[in-house]
Amino acid sequence: MKVLITNDDGLFTNGLLHLEQAFASFGEIWCIAPDRERSATSQALSLRERLLLKEIAPRKFTVNGYPTDCVNLALFTSDFPNFDLVISGINHGVNLGDDVHYSGTVGAARHAALHGKKSIAMSAPIRPHDGDFRKPARWLAEWLAQNIDEFSPRVVWNVNYPQDSGNGAYPPVKWTRQGRRIYKDAYELLEEGVEGKLYRLFESEMGWHDDPDSDCRAFEDGLISITRLSLDTTATTMQMNP
Repeated sequence: MKVLITNDDGLFTNGLLHLEQAFASFGEIWCIAPDRERSATSQALSLRERLLLKEIAPRKFTVNGYPTDCVNLALFTSDFPNFDLVISGINHGVNLGDDVHYSGTVGAARHAALHGKKSIAMSAPIRPHDGDFRKPARWLAEWLAQNIDEFSPRVVWNVNYPQDSGNGAYPPVKWTRQGRRIYKDAYELLEEGVEGKLYRLFESEMGWHDDPDSDCRAFEDGLISITRLSLDTTATTMQMNP
């Protein structure tokens, strides 16, 4: 297989590096990531900016753009082969419920699925540069080896791996639905002048609606949450007027 690994945190974070190690037996591994942290950029795509693609090492690249730019370059330039699988992560922090609308990690996987690739986004509450992602990376490689044939086109598999219990075993898996977040953001006024007011977001509180089948509930219960995200966002529960 030819596997593309990307993220929204950068090429040298442990989440990506440990995925690369865990999937070495799958075949040919390629890595591409933004040249800086690009969290919460969703599926942003550079339209007019020039993109600088740098090969840092064989089959390892950085881009001065967004996670979606990374995937787009990998799919549509001659620098890369045709990929069988795209993995985005492992993100250092969860992407639960409505987080998926903001997440650069999920955005990269969604872009791959949009173009017909089998894709998965994975997140875990682990520090990016000094945290140990090897166990969740090994679990994903083992799980995918058994389940990759079940992947459907135009579907993103969103995985959130919980806090590790420390007993050596993998947490149980639960198939979940996308939960509903509760966001409460606070802004700080930095400056006020004739040109306007300068604010910055300095605090965000995140809760969630308690649904027993949600990814949020599964994560709180110490389970590996797997949610299949469709690309079709039509509100099918609404009645259309004739």
